[in-house]
Amino acid sequence: MPVIFSSTLEKDPIIEIKNLDMKIELIGSDEENRIRKVSVCFNTVICNKHTDANFTPVLFGSYDKIVELINSEWLEELRNINQEEFNFWNPKHYVLYLDDIGMFQFIAKGFEVIEDE
Repeated sequence: MPVIFSSTLEKDPIIEIKNLDMKIELIGSDEENRIRKVSVCFNTVICNKHTDANFTPVLFGSYDKIVELINSEWLEELRNINQEEFNFWNPKHYVLYLDDIGMFQFIAKGFEVIEDE
C-alpha cells in the first residue's frame, strides 16, 4: 500500500458515495514534491465512520495508509445483528488515518488504490 501523503495535501479530501461504494480522493505532494492524485475506492461499504483528529485513538501503523483490524468489536456487533448477511458479504474492518483530518473507518468487502500523477 503506497503512502498517501496526507501531511502535504493541497486541499481537503473529496468523498464520493455511489450505491454501496465510497471513494476518497486525495491530491498532494509526494516525497519528490510532485503533485499526485490518489483515490482510495472501498467497495460494498456496509458502515463507515469519521472521527476528528482531536478525538482519534492511537492506532499504530495506520498513519497515511490503510490497515485492516482483525476481529474488531464493530465486526462482531454486525455479525450478531445478522449472521446470514454478514456471512454473505464477508466484510472487513479498514482504518485510514489522515494527518489533521482524522480517522476514517470502513466496514467493506474490499478496496483498491488508484494512483494518478
